[in-house]
Amino acid sequence: MKTLFDFDMMKKLIARSDFSLCFDAMHGVSGPYARRVLVNELGVPADWLMRCDVLEDFGGAHPDPNLTYAPELVSRMGVFENKSDAPSFGAACDGDADRNMILGKKLFRYPK
Repeated sequence: MKTLFDFDMMKKLIARSDFSLCFDAMHGVSGPYARRVLVNELGVPADWLMRCDVLEDFGGAHPDPNLTYAPELVSRMGVFENKSDAPSFGAACDGDADRNMILGKKLFRYPK
C-alpha cells in the first residue's frame, strides 16, 4: 500500500489540529486492516475507530454502511444535528468491505 499511497502526506493531514476522523468497521473484515493501517502505520488515535473487532454475527447489528445501520457514526459526524466537535471525515465499510459510506461534517455520501 505504501507504493500506492503517500503515507507521509496522510500522516501530516492526521497530525493537523483541525483534522479528525472516525471509521466504523461494523465488526466486519475491515477492522483489523483499519487498526493496522490507520493506527499502527498512520498514527490515528485508536478511539477514532469503531467496531473493529471481527464478529461472526457483526455484534448483532446489520453490517450495511448507511444512515440506518450506522447510527453511532452518523451521530458522531453530526449529520442530522449541529455538532461543533464532529470529526472532519467519517467512513464505514460493510461486513466484507466491498461497500462503504463516506461522511463529512453534516453530510454523507453513499455510493450505489
